[in-house]
Amino acid sequence: MSHVNDAGFWIFTKLSGIDVADGLRTWTVLTTTLGILGFLATCLLWPFVS
Repeated sequence: MSHVNDAGFWIFTKLSGIDVADGLRTWTVLTTTLGILGFLATCLLWPFVS
């Protein structure tokens, strides 16, 4: 989960023009989704690396 101390959060909210509450909801879903997809990609590629 992301936090408001994350610089990426502030860049995202300022550039997209949304308020802090909507930005936090959107940024948390985005970073959680990317983290899960990254984990799944690593799990799928791991057998080919080792």
